[in-house]
Amino acid sequence: MANTQTLLDYLMVAPPGLPTEDTNKTPNTINDSYSWRDIENVGHWSEFTYTRIMQHYGNLLHQVQIASEPMPNSPPQPINTEPMFAVRFTTYIQSRLRRALRAGFQHLAPQLANLRLTSITIDIGDAARIIDNF
Repeated sequence: MANTQTLLDYLMVAPPGLPTEDTNKTPNTINDSYSWRDIENVGHWSEFTYTRIMQHYGNLLHQVQIASEPMPNSPPQPINTEPMFAVRFTTYIQSRLRRALRAGFQHLAPQLANLRLTSITIDIGDAARIIDNF
């Protein structure tokens, strides 16, 4: 069997710094029906802390085992455009986060309804369900 580690240890592996270099403006992927002006309130989320997460999910993060997967170690190329960012995000973050979410929710599956939780995943925008054309 592959080497395993706790879900917490798996999530604590940081990606390398992603350098940027002479970023170029590219067409923005927006919906003309809304803009940044529609954001009416940005607030402080005081409950979103490491301490709070560990209080609620510490047992899960320490109990769930996941196959070890090294972080890619080749130096990342500089990011110049939004599509380049998307590729780097997929390479260093998305697959790890998807695996971690799947492992955590599989462990919680029998309790999801009682905990009032819903299983989620991460994917790119094209995979999202379109609601009210947004």
